[in-house]
Amino acid sequence: MSRLRLVLLMCGMLSPLSAFGASPDPKDLAVPQQELSKARELVQQLGSEVYREREDAQAELAKMGRLAKQALVDGATNDPDPEIRLRCGRLLPKANADDLKARIETFLADTESKYDHDLPGLKTFRKHIGATPEARALYVELLKSPYNLDLLAAIDKGEVEGGRAISDRRAMLYADMQYRPVVPGGKPFVPKQPTLPDIAVLLFAESLVSSENIPKNSPWVWINGATFLQQNPSMQALNGNGTHAKAYKAIVAQWLATRSEATELTNLSYQLNNNNLKQFKETLPLLRRIVLTDGVQGYAKGQAIMSLVQQRGKDEIPFLKAILKNELRLGDYPGVFVVRPGDPAPDPNKIITLNNDMMVQQVWFQKPNGMAETHTSTLKDVALAFLLNQGGQDLRSYGYEFPPGFVPNPNQLGYGNYAFTSEEKRTAAFVKYGFWQMKESMKEPVPKGKEPAKEPVKEPAKDPVKRPGPDLPPPPPALPPDK
Repeated sequence: MSRLRLVLLMCGMLSPLSAFGASPDPKDLAVPQQELSKARELVQQLGSEVYREREDAQAELAKMGRLAKQALVDGATNDPDPEIRLRCGRLLPKANADDLKARIETFLADTESKYDHDLPGLKTFRKHIGATPEARALYVELLKSPYNLDLLAAIDKGEVEGGRAISDRRAMLYADMQYRPVVPGGKPFVPKQPTLPDIAVLLFAESLVSSENIPKNSPWVWINGATFLQQNPSMQALNGNGTHAKAYKAIVAQWLATRSEATELTNLSYQLNNNNLKQFKETLPLLRRIVLTDGVQGYAKGQAIMSLVQQRGKDEIPFLKAILKNELRLGDYPGVFVVRPGDPAPDPNKIITLNNDMMVQQVWFQKPNGMAETHTSTLKDVALAFLLNQGGQDLRSYGYEFPPGFVPNPNQLGYGNYAFTSEEKRTAAFVKYGFWQMKESMKEPVPKGKEPAKEPVKEPAKDPVKRPGPDLPPPPPALPPDK
C-alpha cells in the first residue's frame, strides 16, 4: 500500500466527503504569513539539543496540519540537520493528507466549476472527458476512494509511475473478485465486484499510458482493462443506466480508441460485437486494428472479420480485398493504428502487409474409419469466404470443404468450419476468384457522366447540282451552236 493511501485511510478519507462550510475558491486555502513563520520556527526547534523541546515542536507541527506543509517540505529536503530532516519526513504525510482533504472540500463547494483546482488527475480528466456537470459528478465519485486517488496521483507523475499503479490496481481489483480458501479458524472471504468508479478510473488511466509502460508482474498477467469492461456495473452504464452513464461512455470511447496491446485486442475481439459497444464509432477502427496487429491470436482476427461483415455487410468488401492482396494503404483507413501524444502522424501513403497466411483456425474432418484429419483455415481463406458469401456464391464451388454432417448457413457464415484440404485447391480458388472479378468488372455499368464521347455520324456524300454562290465561281458562258 502506498504512503498516500495509508495516510488517507488513517485520516478517514474513505468516509463520505463533505464540503460544509468550505469556500469554493482555492485562493482561500493560502496559508497566512504568520502561520508559515510559526511553522518554520517550530521546524528549527526540531533540531534543539533539548529532547523535550524537540518533542513539543513535533507535537505542535502535527496540530498545525496542512498549515505546516510548506515548512515541513523545506525542512525534509533542504535542512542540513539530519534530526530535522527525519522528523519533518515523519510529519509530512499527514500534512499532505490534510492539505488534500481541504482541497477536495473546496472543489466540492465549487458546484458551478468556476475555479481551477489542484487535485490528482483533475486537469487531465477535464481535458479528455470534459468539464460538464456529468463529468464532474463522476470525478466526485472517484475522490471517495483513496485507491482511485492514488492512481490519479500516479498518472500525474508520468507514464512510468502511472504504469506501475495501473498494474497494481488491476491485480488488486481482480484479486478481490476471486474466491479464496478459508484459513482454519478464519473468516470466509466474500468476493467483491469493482464499482463503476473503480472501473472508470482504471480505464481512464489505461487510455493515457501506453501498454509498454504497464508491468505484467502479477499472477494474472493476462488481466487488463477488457476484463473489467465486461463487469456488470460497466455493462449497466454502457446500456445507459445510472447517473454516471454519459461520463463513463466518454471514458470508454477514449479507451477504445487507444487499445493496441495484442493480448487485450485478443480479449476484445469477442466483446466488440456486443450491442453496448457497437454504439461507439471507435469500434470499427478497433476491429480492423485487431486484424492488422501482430501478436493477436488468429481466432480473434477471424472473429473481428466476422463482426465487421455482420455490422457493415458489403461496405467491408474493400477491406476484405486488401486482406487478399496482403497490402493496405494507411490513408484508406484512418484511425486504424494508435498514435501516441508526441509521435509523428503515420504517412497516409504507407503500404503495410497483413500476414494473410497466418492460421485462423484448425478445422477437424472426421473420417468414416474413425480417424480424423485437420486442415488450416488462414486469414486470406476467411476473407475470401466472406467475399464469396457477400457475392452470393457457393463456397463449395470454389473448393472449400466442410466437416461431414455440417450444413453451412449462408446467413451465418463463421470462420472455423471450412478449409481447403490441399494447397492446390487453395490456389485454384484464388485464381477462379480473380477471373470472376475480371468478368464482373466488365459487366459494371459506366458511371453516369463518364461515358466516352460519341463520334459524330457522317452522312453519305451526295452529288447535288452546284449553284453559284458566294464561295463558288460563276459558270462559264455557253458556247454558240455549230453552224
